[in-house]
Amino acid sequence: MNHKCTLDGYCYRLRPVKISDAEFIVKTRLEDAERNIYIHKISPDISLQEEWIRKYLEKEGDYYFIVENRFNNKPEGLIAFYNVSDKKAEWGRWVIKKGSFAAAESVKLLYKIAFEQVGLEELYCDTIEENKSVVSFHTSIGEKTREVVKDGVELEGKLYDSVIQYSDRKNFYEIVEPKLDSNAYMIYKRMLKQSIGELDFEHIGVAVKNIEKEMKNYLLLGYRQVSDIFEDQTQGIRGIFLARDGHPKLELLENLEGRDTVTKQLESGNKMYHRAYLTKDIEAAIELFKINKAKVISPLALSTYYKTRICFMILPNMEMIELIEKV
Repeated sequence: MNHKCTLDGYCYRLRPVKISDAEFIVKTRLEDAERNIYIHKISPDISLQEEWIRKYLEKEGDYYFIVENRFNNKPEGLIAFYNVSDKKAEWGRWVIKKGSFAAAESVKLLYKIAFEQVGLEELYCDTIEENKSVVSFHTSIGEKTREVVKDGVELEGKLYDSVIQYSDRKNFYEIVEPKLDSNAYMIYKRMLKQSIGELDFEHIGVAVKNIEKEMKNYLLLGYRQVSDIFEDQTQGIRGIFLARDGHPKLELLENLEGRDTVTKQLESGNKMYHRAYLTKDIEAAIELFKINKAKVISPLALSTYYKTRICFMILPNMEMIELIEKV
């Protein structure tokens, strides 16, 4: 089905299958014959797969996705839902590459697309009963078992009993999603550590016209001054840091004389200028955000205050972040 459904998670995204994915699909389906004994065999001929995708794109009620790693934009798996009828659909074609951590998040994203973008009310799966690991996975995430069907699936000319497992909206949001999300977030922390070491929140930058005049408002809110006023000629700002226990640290920023660094922010009426994060591998962090369509607006430079390198970037949602090198 030629659809446009896509969704990003912590580490992975689902995006529609394209004809150019044929080689990846064939290699992924063939790489582990032992794990794939319970799915239909596939030819190693990539041209046949390309033709299959062309026919698939003309079908209705069939949503086929590539599972893509957000840390490197490389595909790591396949997943789909199909046979859409009466706001229900079967999900399957689920194959994740060996060594990938995409299993939990790929299922979570599939359900969310089905319920939130397509408007379905239930997803179900029809699994060969002998495929114990997959049946166990469905049970472990909180899907319900509807029935066991005698000779429910035919595979390579042989009949197998099958287990019908499912989740409706209520069960998904109350039981299934929290389990999948917990697993996916744990994987995110592991992959983030492997990729850039860490990404720790440091402060919120606040654009102000005059630091001294603004201070009285923040003192009334219980903030205290935790740095001297400093000037950064490279960034064109004058700044000071404020903190309050249990609250985010703030960096008040005003323009240096003759500079306009925070002018647009003040004119927009949104005084929150940026959010800053500490990272040990700032080059890797920059590349990670660039892979996810962020743009560098102020390249690596030595910070007057931190005495390490900093970089400013704009995320696709037009929010500015500051990356600070942690030593």
